Amino acid sequence: MENILYPKKVLFSEGNVQNADALIGKGPLQIGLYEDKVVSFTGKTALVLDYGKEIPGKVRVLTYLADGNKIVRLRFGESVTECCAEIGEDNATNDHSLRDIRVELQDYSDMTFGGTGFRFLRMDTESNCNIQIKSIAAIAELDERQYKGSFLCDDSQVNDIWNTAAYTLRCCIQNGYLWDGIKRDRLVWIGDLFAEMHAAYAVYGDLPEIRSSLDFCCKELDGGCKETALSGWINGIPTFSFWWLLDVCTDYRHTGDLNFAKVHLPHIRRILDAIDKNVLSDGTTVFEYNFIDWKLHYEKGESPQKREDELAGVHYLLLITLNAVKDLLSVLNESTALVENVLHKLMRRNVAVQRYKQSAALAILAGENRLQNLQILKSGGAKEITVFMVYPILSALCECGEYRLAFSIMKEYFGGMLNLGATTFWEDFDVDAALGSTRLDEMPDAAKKNFHRDFGVFCYKGLRHSLCHGWSSGVIAYITEYILGIREVGSGGTTFALCPHLDGLHNVKGKYPTRYGEMIVEHTLRENGSIYTEISAPKEIEIIR
Repeated sequence: MENILYPKKVLFSEGNVQNADALIGKGPLQIGLYEDKVVSFTGKTALVLDYGKEIPGKVRVLTYLADGNKIVRLRFGESVTECCAEIGEDNATNDHSLRDIRVELQDYSDMTFGGTGFRFLRMDTESNCNIQIKSIAAIAELDERQYKGSFLCDDSQVNDIWNTAAYTLRCCIQNGYLWDGIKRDRLVWIGDLFAEMHAAYAVYGDLPEIRSSLDFCCKELDGGCKETALSGWINGIPTFSFWWLLDVCTDYRHTGDLNFAKVHLPHIRRILDAIDKNVLSDGTTVFEYNFIDWKLHYEKGESPQKREDELAGVHYLLLITLNAVKDLLSVLNESTALVENVLHKLMRRNVAVQRYKQSAALAILAGENRLQNLQILKSGGAKEITVFMVYPILSALCECGEYRLAFSIMKEYFGGMLNLGATTFWEDFDVDAALGSTRLDEMPDAAKKNFHRDFGVFCYKGLRHSLCHGWSSGVIAYITEYILGIREVGSGGTTFALCPHLDGLHNVKGKYPTRYGEMIVEHTLRENGSIYTEISAPKEIEIIR
């Protein structure tokens, strides 16, 4: 669906720009032979527009007159800093989508340019030009389905977090798949899908894009594209094959439909065979590439502690995955011998996490609830967590009974992005980087700290950093499961445990889309500290309290 957005503000202009405010607000998107409300650009000029929120899409320029040098430069940005940067400056790029382009305008024209993720647009004209423009509207290419789920509480910031995460997910539903990002990484990354699919269940219910994404990454089975790469691993990464297996198991637990898993049994078996070959008899894993999260990713020459924690994360993620696959194979009446053999090998190895929260969370979720793992998670609050692993980290805290701490970390972490002007959630965020930083809707100042320009590591250094990333929607799953208290148990999406944790909130209500219709829940904190709950659910749904 195309939504038209008009500029909310003119943030900056220089040179001979006349009547720039005429671009603000709604107007007829039709160029005419006689226009008396236009913006004039004479000679070398620059203009920065703010459309109010990030969108996936393009801009539509209605030009009345273009004389002399008709070439204009359009720079799209997820932050004002990005739309003002040169390619290569602070790692600004055209990777995956063109966000810095030169185009030629024409008299009496209505032309559309671009196709990326952006909130801000900078237009530069050259010397010897006389250009008059009626409108520069943005076209948001958004999925049109309405949310089936909802969340509302008496804390406006928590409501903003849920709504922003849901909108981020909506932006990333593109082309029949769940993308990772709308500016960069317009790809189907299966590890990232884990958080997105859990959020999608709470927002949309059964979303076809989940299965199409799972299918897309193993198409070589029917002669299609080889997304598994030459290695045979999903996305070319062993641990992403673990996530794919886990996602298939999650799909069955949610839908109760075994047909999807049956179709993919050959691929499931092939991955299990490859896993078996890479787990030695003593439980040591020898995969050619280890990856859990960029913050945890070990590179040659770094601390051995980091390498060991990454290997620990691989170990525990594999345990989580294989236990889920074992259950699925049992339901399918398929042999579980190979899975059990690998599990036995893994259990021979004593693995301890030393520092990193990502691996500590996976250890807890794998059943390793040693005190050391919890202390790692509790240390520093929101420091050193990552957007990709927020859902597992907050879930692990809750599994250890640390509901209040998980709630506080969520507010600190995602509230920090909102405080910097976020309208979608980001690929990564560091709470320390936010301190004293300029907002994303402020003009860059070389003398001030700038979170988008000055921070980021690995693939998201500087302005290459994506500020609309699908995996960030995983916070919705945490809110649904632990605050609203709705958790699927068993298989088939017919049985739910209801156990809310309000953690300082006084009223929480929401809708969860089950396969049989909406479950509506409202919790109210009584004066004596108990929680009064009202539930409305389809008759086919069993609720355990």
